[in-house]
Amino acid sequence: KQLFKALDSLGFSEATEVQSKAIPAVLDGRDVMVSAKTGSGKTAAFLLPMLDQMLRVKIPAGGTRGLILLPTRELALQTVKTFEALAKFTPIKCGIIIGGEAYKYQIASLRKNPEVIVATPGRLVEHIEKGSIDFEDLEFLVLDEADRMLDMGFTEEMNKIANSCKAQRQNLLFSATLKHRGFGHIRSILNNPVSIEVDSFKEGHSQITQQMILADDD
Repeated sequence: KQLFKALDSLGFSEATEVQSKAIPAVLDGRDVMVSAKTGSGKTAAFLLPMLDQMLRVKIPAGGTRGLILLPTRELALQTVKTFEALAKFTPIKCGIIIGGEAYKYQIASLRKNPEVIVATPGRLVEHIEKGSIDFEDLEFLVLDEADRMLDMGFTEEMNKIANSCKAQRQNLLFSATLKHRGFGHIRSILNNPVSIEVDSFKEGHSQITQQMILADDD
């Protein structure tokens, strides 16, 4: 009911297509590979079932239960904002590990033992190598914008992070396309995933407004 309260406060009354297809599969405990465009509501498609599981199954003084990987700090900050809106009426907390921020603040944040961590691959690998973080209690590994992470050369980091996580976990991969040639290099991360394709990548992004601003001078 805490999640429905948050959805009501945000004015959400109906699931988008990606949410209605992905949420039941995630709630069933399946690994998923989901193709969906930006703006389709995919962040809630993985956050809501993850939060639901964490509220239903309490783990006293456990470690990190959910890890969400994103290609850029901007997307990571945006995801944290969505998380905070959806988890507003729950005790579940979120930490963020991104480049361009001081290690000491991130270490202090990790010491608070947030249930969910949102991270970019490069900086997270540095924390894993320094031993400042562990994922032995991890239940959910989310690879969001997976095609972009592959395009940015994060294949090795994604595999390294997955190998440092608890083996018995649920893996959720979200991408603009499921036809990326690099998926073969990270396929072993997923365990018999359900493939869900919502609106083709080629159909464009009708819900995104493009704006050009011309500068008069330097």
